Amino acid sequence: MAKSLNQEELEFVRAIESYKKQHDKLFLSWTEVLGIAKGLGYSRPVQSRTGSARCGGVSTSSRKSTSKAVAKSAGSKQAS
Repeated sequence: MAKSLNQEELEFVRAIESYKKQHDKLFLSWTEVLGIAKGLGYSRPVQSRTGSARCGGVSTSSRKSTSKAVAKSAGSKQAS
């Protein structure tokens, strides 16, 4: 049985789906996914930037209230 999503995971999925619908895409590039995550307020901790390269470890700093705003901001980053 699939695990249910917590609030944070659900917000991320909604932002991804909103972006895909707005830009008429079935699949996203990793650059687009990163833009959406950053639009939600995720960033690497400062100590990770100077340390060795490793996966994972995103933290929340500030979050936008709606996935629609996230998709819109990620889309404008892609256009530039």
